[in-house]
Amino acid sequence: MKNIYLLTFLLVSQLLAQPDFVVERDIIQSGKFYNSEIHFFPAEQDYLVYYSYKISYSQLFFEKNADQFNAGFNLNIEIKDSTGIIIKRKSDDRKISVKNFEETNSQEIFLQGVINFNLPEGKYQLLAIISDQISKRERRIPPFSLDINKSKPVLNPIVFDPGKIICDGLNAFVLSNNSASIPFNKPTNDLVIPVSDQEISSLSIKVKRGDKILIDEEKITESFLAHPEIKLCEDKVVITQSADTSKLKIFILKDFSSKLTEGPIQLEIYPDESAEKKQIFNLNVIWIGKPISLSDAEEAIKFIELIESKDVVSNIFSGSGDEIENLYNYWNKLDPTLETKFNELMSEFYTRVDYCELNFRSLAGNGGAKSDRGKTYIKFGPPDSIDRDTDNNDKVVESWIYKKSQRKFVFVDKEGTGAFTLANGQ
Repeated sequence: MKNIYLLTFLLVSQLLAQPDFVVERDIIQSGKFYNSEIHFFPAEQDYLVYYSYKISYSQLFFEKNADQFNAGFNLNIEIKDSTGIIIKRKSDDRKISVKNFEETNSQEIFLQGVINFNLPEGKYQLLAIISDQISKRERRIPPFSLDINKSKPVLNPIVFDPGKIICDGLNAFVLSNNSASIPFNKPTNDLVIPVSDQEISSLSIKVKRGDKILIDEEKITESFLAHPEIKLCEDKVVITQSADTSKLKIFILKDFSSKLTEGPIQLEIYPDESAEKKQIFNLNVIWIGKPISLSDAEEAIKFIELIESKDVVSNIFSGSGDEIENLYNYWNKLDPTLETKFNELMSEFYTRVDYCELNFRSLAGNGGAKSDRGKTYIKFGPPDSIDRDTDNNDKVVESWIYKKSQRKFVFVDKEGTGAFTLANGQ
């Protein structure tokens, strides 16, 4: 037990104490590189429907013009009624310019937008076509079914990112905008549930995955009256207060994602604990930017040899569960935040493994996380500075400096193949 606590301390201090190691990897997995959500609210006449979207820069074609790179994007939406007749068309045209070439290939930076339109009560199908203005490529997004029904007072739940921004002088909250998915790796996300019937005083929540109950009968009474408006602000899709006089009752479930694990869920909502008024929403909990090294449980366990003995790794493989269960059982013992399901230490470790696998392989494809540079990076994080030079034998020498811990590691590429070996370190 003492060894576990010591290892936990060393891993937490080394893996989480590197202030310069920040990886914003919101590569969306629910819709990969394009995501969209639909929300609707009753207005003075009919319903106001919002279609929000975001697409990564990596999916756009950029064209160099002078000192910048330009791209253009079109979104066209067709709305069909229950008979299949097109009753409305909407479009959004966007142009963007960046000066940094690396941004043009980014899977982490998104072009976001929102389209709104009015619809009466009824059933509809929305068809979206996205196209690139420069390459002229088109992609059809799978159709989305929309059911606007006054008899269903609980409207689509909305997932927010933590915190708020100021938009046009008002507080605004940023939509996660992940195709209505709940980010597993952002455990402080709130779930907002709009209700059209102001007489409803409470909501009871039950969350299931198959026959398993994840959250049982959690009651929400805290609410406020408002009429939300979804719009674009500071290149983000936000929700703020509308000037519309009609009001909705807004219930908030704080830190909702902290209680959930990855996978599909069924959200059951009971207005005023009434089983007759129960509404069901099918959602998905996703780990956004999940490290690639976690995609194969067997390989993920083998990487633990970088910080543990072979005997420990052998014990993980011989655990009572399957490989995935055994892998998570190991990391659960080292979880620094037991109050949430997301394990930041595990995420940090495999994020570093990914970086090493991508950046520290030799010309022969060897090394990666198991190279000398990889082992150093995984243990200490990115250095504050890297100096490259040649030694007396014309071999490339790489010196890593860690200022805070006053450490220096020197690596030499003896064969000229990119296979750097540790010459000395302290």
